[in-house]
Amino acid sequence: MQASINYGLREDIAHAAERASGMSFSVAGIIIICCTAFLTGISRTGLPGLGILLVSLVAMAMPVRESSGFLLPLLVEADLMSVLYFRRKAAWPHLFRVLPWTALGVVAGFLFMKVVSGSLYKPLLGAMIVIFVILDLARRWAGIEFRSGSRGIACAIGIFAGAFTMIANAAGPIMAVYLLSMDLPKEEFVGTSSVFFFIINLFKVPFSVALGLITWQSLKVGLLLSPLIGLGVFAGIVFLKKIPQKVFYAIIQALAVLGGIKLLF
Repeated sequence: MQASINYGLREDIAHAAERASGMSFSVAGIIIICCTAFLTGISRTGLPGLGILLVSLVAMAMPVRESSGFLLPLLVEADLMSVLYFRRKAAWPHLFRVLPWTALGVVAGFLFMKVVSGSLYKPLLGAMIVIFVILDLARRWAGIEFRSGSRGIACAIGIFAGAFTMIANAAGPIMAVYLLSMDLPKEEFVGTSSVFFFIINLFKVPFSVALGLITWQSLKVGLLLSPLIGLGVFAGIVFLKKIPQKVFYAIIQALAVLGGIKLLF
């Protein structure tokens, strides 16, 4: 009986995903989609820098443009679960400083997507992320105070984050580097990141609908995958409680660099 239920759920996910993207999925494709849902939950509560790797994972199952709209409902669900848990940990001054510029970046990304391929901007973003991480590591090693809370830095980070989250859900490494430079405790880091992406991803939804990237079928897929997202959120919370602060920062920096390198090529 249990095997029959699991097979039926897998078939529902497969059919909904095929209708949402207009593509046929193999068993491997369905496994990728299910793993993506689980890792999406972890990325919102345990490893915020994991987001860019999710983009690459979904791109293995469908084209990048379609994967952007397919992934967004999953991200919104995971963001909501994470915000409900970490909402009191968010560093609101940092959010207020960067959110208006991020909204502007989303609008810019929407306009670019209507006329230009997002692939032209990926190498630039990747190079910037790698450079930002190297500079932050050098700053920490030299003991130099970096005023990343300045308006100029917040403006640049916000616009780039907004544009690339709209184009390919690829703002994770940018925000990871920005928040790393704030030296926030790990729970404040995750709480601030969760609230930021929940607000921005909700803001993106009408633009994605206007581009035809989100449909009722893609929303149905998100609902079917909710248990896996929730399981990932729980796993991320457990992981965050057990991991030391320094190890957490090292992993986030490594994921940011990997994400930047992935965008370069």
